[in-house]
Amino acid sequence: MKNGSGATSSSLTDILASLVAVFVLLFVAAQNNRGAGVATARDVLIKQLRGELVTAGIDSAAVDSVPNDPSSVVVILPDSVLFERGDNLMSAAGRNVVRTATPLLVGVICADSIRRTLDQMVVEGHTDNTIPWGMLPESGRMFNLELSQRRSMNFVATSTATLAGRDKLLECYLSLVSATGRGQENPLPNIPADSSPQRRVVLRLRLRTEIRDSVRIAPRALGGVDAKDP
Repeated sequence: MKNGSGATSSSLTDILASLVAVFVLLFVAAQNNRGAGVATARDVLIKQLRGELVTAGIDSAAVDSVPNDPSSVVVILPDSVLFERGDNLMSAAGRNVVRTATPLLVGVICADSIRRTLDQMVVEGHTDNTIPWGMLPESGRMFNLELSQRRSMNFVATSTATLAGRDKLLECYLSLVSATGRGQENPLPNIPADSSPQRRVVLRLRLRTEIRDSVRIAPRALGGVDAKDP
């Protein structure tokens, strides 16, 4: 009798262990499938932005995810969207690029299939490390921080004006966009810190919180050139 009871207990233990193992495998598979789907959605966004923005003179390599932040997609605007040293207004060439690119960009991010995955689009203004003559370094950093904030706002003002009369796109864009300044703190690597490409604008598209959590466990679905961390 004892032997029968022990065998029954052992069998129940084996069954429970098997059920737990099956549950774990199903859970992992579901998480991986969810993550892979989200990563694919992120990469579809990158692919669509590359395809649309090339007509505005934005190279495909300037649109990508970031190696240390795979939950974001960045668009680094081209050299034509630059600012003169100490200036917060884009050049005429830069304004033309923004006016051409904005409807294309917003058309992609405000499509229903993409919009529901996005949390926000942050416009980041940047400066080189030049400071006004005679200014102390710390005061110069604050000067450049404020300058970069004005640059980001100049982009937002220009892009928003471009959408005048397109009420649906404008409403969607305003629900996503915000502006910030990064000053001189995140220079592009491998080029002088006082060179003109440092005076740039970067668009950072952030995925929703629940999407970001899934994207961290998912492999990239598509290849591409890694964007530099702005």
